[in-house]
Amino acid sequence: MARELDDEEIISLVEGEINGSAEYLDSEVGSQQARAMEYFYGEPFGNEEDGRSQVVITDVQDTVMWMMPSLMRIFTAGDSVVRFVPEGPEDEVTAEQATRYVNHVFYKQNNGFMVLYNMFLDALISKVGIVKHYWEEIEKVTTEKYENLTDQEYSLLEQDDDLEVVEHEEISEISEIMNPLTGMMEQITEVTHNATFARTTMDGKVTLENVPPEEFLINRGAKTIEDARFICHRSHKSKSDLIKMGYDQDIIEELPGYTSEADEITTSQEYIARHSYDSTGTFPDSSSVPSETMVMVNESYMQLDIDGTGVSVLHKVIHSGDEILDLEPIDYIPFSTICPIPISHKFYGLSVAETVEDIQLVRSTLTRNLLDNMYLANNGRFQIVEGQVNVDDLLTNRPGGIVRTRSPSALTPIQTPALQPAAFQMLEYWEGIKAGRTGVSAQTQGVSADALKTHVTAGAANAALTNSQGRLELIARVFADTGVRHMFKSIYNLIQRFEDREKLVRVNNTYFPIDPSSWREDLDVDIEVGIGYGDQDIRVQNLNNFAMLMEKVGQQTYKRDGFRDGD
Repeated sequence: MARELDDEEIISLVEGEINGSAEYLDSEVGSQQARAMEYFYGEPFGNEEDGRSQVVITDVQDTVMWMMPSLMRIFTAGDSVVRFVPEGPEDEVTAEQATRYVNHVFYKQNNGFMVLYNMFLDALISKVGIVKHYWEEIEKVTTEKYENLTDQEYSLLEQDDDLEVVEHEEISEISEIMNPLTGMMEQITEVTHNATFARTTMDGKVTLENVPPEEFLINRGAKTIEDARFICHRSHKSKSDLIKMGYDQDIIEELPGYTSEADEITTSQEYIARHSYDSTGTFPDSSSVPSETMVMVNESYMQLDIDGTGVSVLHKVIHSGDEILDLEPIDYIPFSTICPIPISHKFYGLSVAETVEDIQLVRSTLTRNLLDNMYLANNGRFQIVEGQVNVDDLLTNRPGGIVRTRSPSALTPIQTPALQPAAFQMLEYWEGIKAGRTGVSAQTQGVSADALKTHVTAGAANAALTNSQGRLELIARVFADTGVRHMFKSIYNLIQRFEDREKLVRVNNTYFPIDPSSWREDLDVDIEVGIGYGDQDIRVQNLNNFAMLMEKVGQQTYKRDGFRDGD
């Protein structure tokens, strides 16, 4: 029989889901993400030998960083990442307002470019890019200073709920005036006030936050965000930040602080791989300022039947240690995710880095062998007759150095096999395999010399470039129709839900009015994500060519019709 859940039972349920999801992430997905990050940095493989070449060819990094400019250009070349397209005449005003204001919120109220950059980079390296979107209440405090206020003026300001007296000085001045009725001088006291008030106003905005993959948990077997049984964002926050967020100070001060040995985030494989390159991933176990002590905070989303009705409802549960900081029903999950190579019926697909890892290992191994061969050709090994060669002379390797021997045949060089063309061909062979897997090749990374020859038409060059970028465009389309579309829909919903007043917004030096309160909650418009906006130069060129063609047609028509009129 269903019954109500207390705080201890709720935390137990949440912790059980966290442990199961964290075990899945750290043991399987985490190891793959960590390896991809190590390959991206070009870290040693672990099979290096002293005295031999240890070079690492950074194919993973080269491939990912070649894709990034093209992806960013596709989405951010224009003024709008998305356009809201009306489905009927009644949606036109809303669609126009939403397009301009949502993109304004994305670019101006948030650093939209870097949000997309980090989201895409995480996805290409670590399988998944995650953005969290939520409405953030912002408290603004401004000071207002007044002088020579009358009693009535000061009283009116003091009654304002948004104002708080910070400083107050009451000044009394005694002056003499003649009473016209009695003709005598009388003393009167004038009271004025000098005061400083603090005005507190509450405002809010949509906040976008990139979530590191190691901080994001989802239950094993989940296919999408929407069908997940459990989702959690685990993060570090200072006690001061938690108090500013409105949580009870007495509870916050008693929370256990961060300890490096028991922390689930900083001990995860991907976190270590990301930060070990330059040792940036360590928090101090304690802070000299108690309010800045870091604590682990878990923000979980799961179905719970708290009231014992027998029906589970989606809840947000924020807890740290044994304390529940926030518990409320919620009707949406504030995360958008992308994956460059989705696998059917799985949340975690493949990253681009994973498709190139073996190529980086093979090409690095081939290059090491080639370099070892060159080293041996320049500093070869020798066969000596024991006792017939001065070994100290032989070990002192300097140009023009003398090696003393007792007989000409006492010192014989061991021949190093010459480099064969097949070795270099193997490097090219694996380069071709990489191009087939990712679309990244020498032809797509720059303009070849042949492209400037007269017999190569612009159409042929564009066709070759388009074919090579097919895989990249597919990744861009997947990003657009999954996480990017969902993120902008969520921005719209947050604006519609929390902004309840008309305002003037400045976009491109032009002010235009918006009224989110008039937007419908059930949005009856389509979001058109800006795939192909990065080809604006090609579109402009095509329009120019079309205009020139129409001009020629017009001239020919004029000449033809003119001759007929003359006849």
